[in-house]
Amino acid sequence: MKRNLKKYAILLSMLLLLGCLSGCRNREEIKNELNIAFPVSPSTIDSALVSDTTSGDATSPFLSTLYVYDVDRKLVPGLAESYTNSEDGLTFTFKLRDNLVWSDGRKLTAGDFVYGLQRLADPEVGSNAVYFITECCEIVNAPQISIGQKPVSELGVSAPDNQTLEIRLARPCPYFLALTASINFAPCNREFCTSCGASYATSPETVLSCGPYVLDGFEPLATQIHYTKNPNYYNADEIKVESISAQVVANTQQAMMCYQANDIDITAVSGEYLELADGDSHLHTFSTASSFSLELNFTNEALKSLNIRLALAKSIDRDSIVKDVLRAGSFPLYRINPSGYYFETDGTDFAADPHQYDEYTGYDPAKAKEYWNKGLSEIGKSSVELELVYTNSMSSVAEALKAQMEKNLPGLTLKLKIITTKEYTSMKGEGGYDLFVSGWVGDYADPTTFYMQYVSGSGAVSFSDPKYDEAYQDCQSEDVATDPDERNKRLHKAEDILMQNVAVIPVFSQGRVCLIADGVEGLQYVPTGESMILTGLKKEVK
Repeated sequence: MKRNLKKYAILLSMLLLLGCLSGCRNREEIKNELNIAFPVSPSTIDSALVSDTTSGDATSPFLSTLYVYDVDRKLVPGLAESYTNSEDGLTFTFKLRDNLVWSDGRKLTAGDFVYGLQRLADPEVGSNAVYFITECCEIVNAPQISIGQKPVSELGVSAPDNQTLEIRLARPCPYFLALTASINFAPCNREFCTSCGASYATSPETVLSCGPYVLDGFEPLATQIHYTKNPNYYNADEIKVESISAQVVANTQQAMMCYQANDIDITAVSGEYLELADGDSHLHTFSTASSFSLELNFTNEALKSLNIRLALAKSIDRDSIVKDVLRAGSFPLYRINPSGYYFETDGTDFAADPHQYDEYTGYDPAKAKEYWNKGLSEIGKSSVELELVYTNSMSSVAEALKAQMEKNLPGLTLKLKIITTKEYTSMKGEGGYDLFVSGWVGDYADPTTFYMQYVSGSGAVSFSDPKYDEAYQDCQSEDVATDPDERNKRLHKAEDILMQNVAVIPVFSQGRVCLIADGVEGLQYVPTGESMILTGLKKEVK
């Protein structure tokens, strides 16, 4: 299978001389096996601990959930065959499919879902994804359990019988069904997990599979991961690829070399390599619910000024950043909500008008300067120095922001500071910045996945406004739980308040961009872009 990648020839030849092919998994053409490159090693394959996209990609092939996404990115029954919701919207009752089994042959029961959710809530497990059940949709007693105030046995989940699961919420949650498709809601067998002790979910021998595939290879440091089709999966007939081999190739150059050498069928492409691949028919972009923005320190004297914030927001030429820095797969973002992941009841995109808030965020150097001068007058200064922090992957974006903002706002000095990924994860909660380039991929297909970040108390130095808090709670209230049109109106109102106050400065949204080999068809991602949909994925065998 020869790839039409002539435009990469010079680059690839140079890399060959440098020996970059050493990281590829040299292999013979293997039956119906899909070969995927991961950019980094997954941090975990424990469903309770998954909180990043690579770990989600690594875990979702061998675990399934109550509801799943089909090839059309629509929620459909998964391990559950149906559900009912009580009149008050607080109790979800799921009926599991008949004859569900784990990969070792033992029965998969509703009790496995109870234990899986108890582990998610358990402070001793220490999941970073516990907010799914304490904040996104609050399961009864989850907040208290997560901080050790109540035992996990008091979590609002129960199994009246082996095929019936009840989940009780503290308040109505219209998007709860979408949460059940998260890998964090996967079942876990108590007896097996306990027998593994601290080694649970560290090797094929210490996990049980209930998804489309069985995990049968997981090398030290997770440089190689292998899955084989699970014959006991409830939807096994729809799984067309017999096996998946995932290889960690951290260097994009090296990944492209492996792709050219036919060792990889699917690899992500980013940075300058997007320019090389531009126009190639093998290049595909998948939308995600992602927002890359400038987060603001609202304890900073200058940033307390709405005029200063408006000036910063309107001084950014997002089109130029996308075209000249980010290239394919990225889109300018002028509002909190990206497009393509949440829809009105009539099917129109919730964020159909990307320029709805141009009054506050649209690029306008003259207006930006006007706001800037007003802001400087308010704080009694002729210049302002701000520190902009970012991770290594955002270096080019940070440099572009600095150049544009300093050019359009005389008297502004942006000091750039690069931070580690570990520092980034604690940045919002602890402060210690003036501005930082923040990336957020929605956890579920609802605007509240973005909105909750700006409720008072979400961060030490973040936006806080009682009017917004009230609007956000209105979106969650019982009276709109069964009235989606009214709820959508309130969701729009909440976004209005955020944008009018420039609570955050959106910059761009970024899709997943992949090179996909000839003969591979049907690759799709869930609406938020967090993990692959494996149903319908095919590979032509030659």
